[in-house]
Amino acid sequence: MAAELKFDPLESFAAIERLVGKVYFRFSHLFLQQSALRDFWWQMGVEEEQHAAILLACKEMIQNYPDEAVDPSIGREKAAELQTRLDVYLARGTPTLGVEEAFRIALEIENSEIEAIYGKLLSLGGPKIAKTMENLGVPASVQRQKLRAALQRYCKDPGLLSEAQKIR
Repeated sequence: MAAELKFDPLESFAAIERLVGKVYFRFSHLFLQQSALRDFWWQMGVEEEQHAAILLACKEMIQNYPDEAVDPSIGREKAAELQTRLDVYLARGTPTLGVEEAFRIALEIENSEIEAIYGKLLSLGGPKIAKTMENLGVPASVQRQKLRAALQRYCKDPGLLSEAQKIR
């Protein structure tokens, strides 16, 4: 019987952040003829890649601080659930997505547990790691504000605009 690989939450959630980045990079390709939208989605994808790199850097840093560790309650099942959800987005026929549907998917992603878990992973690394991570990339809260501003600029759907108001 093969031994099960040890679950590493930082590696798993870094992979999930990269999947979110792939979703946003695909959106950028949908709007090649609309440079502002193309560039917005491209930048969102880049920032998700930064989040993945931050998680991997956090993993390395934790090894240097024996008094700090990741909470073991963040498990394999939650990572698998989130990855499955993102795989569904990637499998969709993205060439047929319109502007509002792209924003709807982004809201679903950003309002999901992904961001809460990402924040929890960083904070559970301890104060030394949290402070260092703060300086490495675009904070998720800043990214969500950019999403809100872009959604308000490009969408007319009242439901989406209402959701945009809930973004913090």
